[in-house]
Amino acid sequence: MTNPYGQPPQPYGQQPGYGQQPPGYGPPSGAQPVPYGQQPYGGQPYGGQPYGQQAAFGQPGYGGGPGAPGDLNEIKEYKGWAIGCIFLMWILAIFAIMKSNEVRTFKMQGNYAMAQQASQTTKTLCLIATIIGSIAYAISIVFIIIAIVAATEVHTYYCTGSYC
Repeated sequence: MTNPYGQPPQPYGQQPGYGQQPPGYGPPSGAQPVPYGQQPYGGQPYGGQPYGQQAAFGQPGYGGGPGAPGDLNEIKEYKGWAIGCIFLMWILAIFAIMKSNEVRTFKMQGNYAMAQQASQTTKTLCLIATIIGSIAYAISIVFIIIAIVAATEVHTYYCTGSYC
C-alpha cells in the first residue's frame, strides 16, 4: 500500500526524521516508542502484576506489611498529640506542630532519615509540653484549693465604734 505522497510505507519506528538525531549526538532521551503489539513497562499493563497473580507480601510498591521498606506509616507524625499540647504548653506545641509538618514533607520527598529525626523531635517536644503542662495544671489546682480553703476561713470584724 502506498501513501498519498507516493512514498512506499516505512516500518514502524523507521519513518524519516522520527527519533533520529544529527551525527555526533548520543541516543535520544525520554521515552522510547514501544513497537506495536508489545506491552510497555516490562510486559505488564500499567506496570502492575500479571492478571490473576498476587504480589508477594512485603514487596515494595505493592502494599506489603507494616514496617516494609518505604512504608510511609512506620514514621509517626504525632500531629494529634502536638495539637493537643496547645492546651498544656502552647509555645512548645507550636514548634511541635511545625516539626510534625516537616515529618510529612520529608516523607513525601523520600528523605526518611530526616523524617525520622523530625518525628523524634516532635515526640520529644510533645513529651516535654505534656510533662510541664501537667505539672503546671496540678500546681494550679492545688493553689485553687488552698485559696478556696483560705477564703472560707477569713474572719470579718464588725466595727461598732466611731473608728470604723
